[in-house]
Amino acid sequence: MKLGHTIEDSRKKYPELTEELLEKLKEWLQQCNLSDVPQEQLAIFAQSCYFQTDATLRCMETYYRIRTSTPEFFSNRDIKLDNLQCSLKVLEFVILPVPDPNGYNIIFHRLADTKASKYFLNDAIKLMMMTVDENLYNYGCSPGYIFLFDMAGVNIAHLTRISIGSIRKLFEYVQEGMPVRLKAIHVINVVGFMDKILSILKPFMNSEILEMLHLHTGEISEIYKYIPPMCLPKDYGGELDCIKVLHGEHLRKLEQLRDYFHEEETIRQNYNTSMKKEN
Repeated sequence: MKLGHTIEDSRKKYPELTEELLEKLKEWLQQCNLSDVPQEQLAIFAQSCYFQTDATLRCMETYYRIRTSTPEFFSNRDIKLDNLQCSLKVLEFVILPVPDPNGYNIIFHRLADTKASKYFLNDAIKLMMMTVDENLYNYGCSPGYIFLFDMAGVNIAHLTRISIGSIRKLFEYVQEGMPVRLKAIHVINVVGFMDKILSILKPFMNSEILEMLHLHTGEISEIYKYIPPMCLPKDYGGELDCIKVLHGEHLRKLEQLRDYFHEEETIRQNYNTSMKKEN
């Protein structure tokens, strides 16, 4: 399995990515029957954990354990499937093409259809994680990531679409297994019942994530001191193209990676088999 960047690209940017560190990560992969994982993926793990060996190994264990045990998020990741096609009409999401001044990638997400009956949390999570994977595939290590959520159109009925089990798995993965340096979570157009939403989410959020969370209830200009207009779509007073256009371009990128998503899932099946034998 090849990624869209090379290990040499990563090592030029990050000299901390030593051969000794890579060898330790490869040893772990061999123990888990994951020898087909490319070195480029190891660079992503290591950089996300600031090149700390023990932290990287914990991240890798969580990454593969959750991905093999949570098919509702990480299996059948083909946007041509009917269920995902339906969710693509309900959601608009994209990695914005201009990073923030720190070089952080900004992942944007909002509702395109506000009918709660059409919203499926697991598919929304799956598509968000595919978006992260697409960026890692094409560009490799990043200084950091920012999540930007627009709550416009979210109503109280959407709370009935939330599964506590899914929320628990999501936050375990984001906090312990997602191989990125998460820097901030911004929520704009915060709804009046946000306290009810937070009462569901907070039990699964660690203190680090809580400190990253910024809620914005006023004008969109509130966000500008964190994310300048040059990094935002014109829908939000920014200089980029509108979300609808950017979303369409992003979907074409995901479609181009259909083979990659399938191959990545196939490799993970080897990990699942080896772990069952050990148990």
